Amino acid sequence: MVDGMSRAAWFGLLCAVSGTVSAENLPDPTRPPAVLEAPGAVVDKPSSGLQSVLISGNHRAAIIDGETVELGKKHGDAKLIEVNEGNVVLQGAQGRQVLSLFPSVKITKRDSSMVDAPLPKVKQRSAKRKAKQVAPEEKK
Repeated sequence: MVDGMSRAAWFGLLCAVSGTVSAENLPDPTRPPAVLEAPGAVVDKPSSGLQSVLISGNHRAAIIDGETVELGKKHGDAKLIEVNEGNVVLQGAQGRQVLSLFPSVKITKRDSSMVDAPLPKVKQRSAKRKAKQVAPEEKK
């Protein structure tokens, strides 16, 4: 009996050890990229420009180059004169400058013929058929 117990214990220990050995070969998916861990690694600065737009009630602001700029206030030498959902406008000595949240995205108007197009017809079930499915007939 003791011999059987020790065999089972050794077998369990062997399984546990072999499981941890094979798990060591798997990369940790939560680990930061190696670039961030390497000593002396060069980390790119966040992109400059418009990063966010803040609109609520009577308050409008934008985050430009990591700095929160309220409507009417200055960012560098330019004054923030307009805040919209997708862009802001700065007025400076060089004139007006429009900064966009998504400069590579082109927004186009929807084709009006598609908006007014009728929807396809869907075949409706009869009222009797619906009633049978909802409440089965009682036995008499």
